[in-house]
Amino acid sequence: MLANFFGKSKPINFIVLFVLFLGYFVLHIFSRELSFSLLKELGWFLVVFSIYNFILTKNLLTYDSSFAFLFFVLLFGFFPDTIATNNTFFANLTILLFLRKVYSLQSPKNVLHKLFDGGLWLGISFLIEPYTSLLIVLLYASIFLHQRFTYQTLLIPLIGVFGPVFLYFTYYFWYDEVEKFYALFNWNFYPDIRFYTNDKYLFPILFIGFFSIASIFLKSPKAFSVSNKFRRNWILILTNLIISLLILILVENKNGTEFMYVFFPVSVVLANGIESFQKKWFINLILIAFLITSFVVSFRYYNFIP
Repeated sequence: MLANFFGKSKPINFIVLFVLFLGYFVLHIFSRELSFSLLKELGWFLVVFSIYNFILTKNLLTYDSSFAFLFFVLLFGFFPDTIATNNTFFANLTILLFLRKVYSLQSPKNVLHKLFDGGLWLGISFLIEPYTSLLIVLLYASIFLHQRFTYQTLLIPLIGVFGPVFLYFTYYFWYDEVEKFYALFNWNFYPDIRFYTNDKYLFPILFIGFFSIASIFLKSPKAFSVSNKFRRNWILILTNLIISLLILILVENKNGTEFMYVFFPVSVVLANGIESFQKKWFINLILIAFLITSFVVSFRYYNFIP
């Protein structure tokens, strides 16, 4: 049933998954007043889904399936606060454009252009959320795994990052407000994580965390046993997950939308985990559990059920 349908990557799957997201979005609408801005928000999410799907299909981070895309959409149900087009959303949009370049480094075509573009998108993301600059480690890890270090591959990403940051500094320097620029570097490495122990988030975190850890243990032995391109990609995915979790913890002014920072790596990890099972009835059982749980969490979040 679900295993057969989402076990293949077809255009119809994209449409079905967007309709699934519409279900979460409709619940989101009930918590707000109807306005034209809601249609714009929906359009922005369509852009995010298109970029996400492009990264998966072009870089073979999973088998030829829609499981990762399915989990990506389901995560919005587990964390309804992420259904909003705010600074966190646009930071994640630029991160996806950055990740598109990071994972495409497995191809030898236009490497220097990819490095510059990756640095540029990361620089823009840094201006929105400074802690996302930690992802530069992922870019250099991709260079190490898929290409090789030269003075060009080392410097070009930094030049890309420098461009938007320098323009940002110039703007505030012109208006004599450089303290706003310096505020980007006021990092707090002692965050308060009590926010995530809230009843609203604790169960989804434990549920997703359990299956993510299980997926890593299931997939890693197979991925590391063979020296091929996927092995290098798996290392990048796990690195991406660790850095994203660090960003999630460090980000200030926590409000629940920051969970979106981990959606990409978590969805890919979950997809690889579920693809490790041979029995389709077991895959169907897990997918049904995720679907039901995600809607139950959403209904409870919007107080439709006690």
